[in-house]
Amino acid sequence: MSERAAFWLVILVLATGTLLLRSLPIWLHGTVPTPRWLQRLLRHVPAAALTALVVPGSLYTRTDGAYAFAPARILAAAFALLVAWRTKNMAITLVAGMLALWAMQAAMALIA
Repeated sequence: MSERAAFWLVILVLATGTLLLRSLPIWLHGTVPTPRWLQRLLRHVPAAALTALVVPGSLYTRTDGAYAFAPARILAAAFALLVAWRTKNMAITLVAGMLALWAMQAAMALIA
């Protein structure tokens, strides 16, 4: 087999595998019963995904290729978490978190 044919064979196999892995759950939805334990686990996926997106950005900042703690972001995130817990309102939480972040960044700039 030539190198070019092997390359395209690998591309085809990987594309087929990716298609199956991504579309098989959609094709099987409704035809295969979902076990109760899997339903319980899947309920936590949105919260876990949101946490994975938000927490690193709240803890670290990247400057010149190096990661460092971001105290203003940590304090603003803690404040936003408190507001979310007390109000249970996403819009108020977003506004309060952004205002807290801007205030903390301004305060850190005055200190430094």
